[in-house]
Amino acid sequence: MRLTAIATAVLVLGGCSRTTEGPTPAVERVVNPRARVGELTRLCNAQGGATGWRLELQGRRFSPVPGEVLTDAPTVELPEVTLRGPSTYTLTREQVFYVRPELLLLDVPTRDSSPPVELSPGSYAVEVANPLGGMGRLPDALLVVEPPSVARVMPPADGYSAADSNPIVIEGQGFQPGTSPLLSLRREGVEDQPLFFVTVVSPTRVESELPPGTPEGVYSLVLAHGDGCEAVATGALDVRYPRLGLLTVSPRSGTERADTTVLIRNTPTGAQRAFSAVPEVYIVAPVKSAPSQTQRIPLRSVELVSPQELRAVVPTCSGFDEPGGDPTCPGGIVVGGPYALEVLDPAGALGEVPATEGFTVVGGPGFTWEQAAPLDVPGAVQP
Repeated sequence: MRLTAIATAVLVLGGCSRTTEGPTPAVERVVNPRARVGELTRLCNAQGGATGWRLELQGRRFSPVPGEVLTDAPTVELPEVTLRGPSTYTLTREQVFYVRPELLLLDVPTRDSSPPVELSPGSYAVEVANPLGGMGRLPDALLVVEPPSVARVMPPADGYSAADSNPIVIEGQGFQPGTSPLLSLRREGVEDQPLFFVTVVSPTRVESELPPGTPEGVYSLVLAHGDGCEAVATGALDVRYPRLGLLTVSPRSGTERADTTVLIRNTPTGAQRAFSAVPEVYIVAPVKSAPSQTQRIPLRSVELVSPQELRAVVPTCSGFDEPGGDPTCPGGIVVGGPYALEVLDPAGALGEVPATEGFTVVGGPGFTWEQAAPLDVPGAVQP
């Protein structure tokens, strides 16, 4: 019914025309909706799914006309769109969608479409011909490019550091200088982690960096261009940090009603490292204000006694708050444990006191173990 109404309306308008030739269309711009900001519209000749990549064709006087109006199945004839450059392709009826006289939507196929069509890389003019005659053309409207590929990812020359950003170099083909591709790290079970500092040095080289504190593990690298195509280098990064030696803490417990001073000893062997300077030290535990959430709570007054020993204060009473507040310790660490400790050395090495050898928070007078950290809190076990 809607198609019949459109066809009838267009037929009436066509009948009122003083000429059998329709209006001449004007092609003003081709837009890739994935990258609207760029001055140069790029189209990748691969990927894009079964129907290819969707483009927006902006202009004026795009004029469909009714067809087969004297039959039981009237149709609408749409403007014909042709891409003309290193190769030539005229889109089929199923690949052109009329929105209004100023806008057509195009599904441009690629070598991965069904059926496949591979446009040769290079600059293309876009031509639009209305069904009743009249043709508009926009030269150099579209740049067809090949998809990127990643050959390898080069880690920092001196290895990864847990304390600093880590520069990496991506080598491959098809990178686009002057653009800002999206880089991200991908690992199963977690959200992709974007990389924010990306420089396309040449068509074969991209430079970036991993942010400080990137968790250890094996990552795939995803490089996505604004045209839509992406390259995935599976398992390209194996992020491992230098290790401190065997860490132990003494004493291994403290009351919930006072912060506790402890000594942390480091016994390195082989390639393991001693302390280089005053490190960051955290206890991994929940606090009373959020008992179901495990957090990294920084230890206070960390002091380097020697390359093998630290002195620090576990905020068993104060938690994240400043010490010397409410004596009932409402923001303190949840009674229970033992809780793991993590150490980050300024030189980039990591160390840990595992939960099994960690620090326990002991309840004050009148405390019962039913008030301790629940069993489903990571790092806490019932005594």
